[in-house]
Amino acid sequence: MKIWKNVFFAGFSSAVVAGTLFSQPRQLVQYVNTLQGTNSSHELTHGNTYPTTALPFGMHTWTAQTGRNGDGWKYQYSKNTIRGFQQAHQCSSWTNDYAVFSLMPVVDNLVVNEQDRAAVFRHEKEIAQPHYYRVALENGITTEMSPTERGVHLRFRFPQGHKSFLVLDGYTGLSGIEIHPAENTITGYVNNGHGFQKGWKSFFVIRFNQPFTAYGTWENRGDSISAGSKKAEGAGRGAYIRFADGVTVQAKVASSYISPEQAARNLERELGADRTLEQTKEKAAKIWNAHLSRILVESDSEADKATFYSCFFRASLFARKFYELDKDGNPYYFSPMTERSIKGTCLQTQASGIHSGHSSH
Repeated sequence: MKIWKNVFFAGFSSAVVAGTLFSQPRQLVQYVNTLQGTNSSHELTHGNTYPTTALPFGMHTWTAQTGRNGDGWKYQYSKNTIRGFQQAHQCSSWTNDYAVFSLMPVVDNLVVNEQDRAAVFRHEKEIAQPHYYRVALENGITTEMSPTERGVHLRFRFPQGHKSFLVLDGYTGLSGIEIHPAENTITGYVNNGHGFQKGWKSFFVIRFNQPFTAYGTWENRGDSISAGSKKAEGAGRGAYIRFADGVTVQAKVASSYISPEQAARNLERELGADRTLEQTKEKAAKIWNAHLSRILVESDSEADKATFYSCFFRASLFARKFYELDKDGNPYYFSPMTERSIKGTCLQTQASGIHSGHSSH
């Protein structure tokens, strides 16, 4: 039996039907444009969003970063340079972010400063969907991202015949970093954000499929570089690695609020040793299609459907799945927040059902 209900969304009349009643698969994720609402500024806002690459209610999200570290305007459509690809959790430009770090591919010469390393891009060479983000930078580097609930799958294509670097930026707070050249891996933690428990950490692990030809650490306060250093800890500590010239590099990233071991467990469970980016992308699209199919909209206007599903996508990012699965597959609920500080930061959790208030910069 088909159950129809006439409703009005964004000024247009449509028919909505329970998704399970349709036998034909629908690629509804193709309607979603994550750039919707990004053409905002301090003077005039049009949504205060960023091109979120994430799964429904995922613990972490990822995005291209046009704004400087610590700026609430992490991505603005009017900007023409990208300075990093960032783990994020922000609700709006007017709220604080937390547990942030970024990766930025750099070509020819090692440049760590966030402003100087920024690369020019054009929106004509940008694809922004929930399950897949891709941008071809004007310097010849192409970056791709597909999400998991607690991580991301990235691919960096460097131009042939050019030196190939990747810079990890520790963002605005404390961070620790350790490079493991023999395992093609970087591990570490970040501690940034406001109103958290003292000493909390977001642990991460990044595994690459290409060997390092050089590496080192750096700090983003004075942009000082320590070539050959494998370990650093302090304010804004980060890392850089160099690969063979013109190589294509795959990076798998996962984070945990519990421990470094749990971050590694999240990586293995969600990204696997043999999974390709195409497989991660396909799985993410399947998850989004199933979620978006809970509401099927019929309309003669493709633009109306794109508007609806882009809004549905944005409404499906919160509350977050603020838990991780232990070695036995059981959920472990954890929050770096305290009851006292919940009101001061934009944070929603499915574990507790708490949605905090609005906190401006």
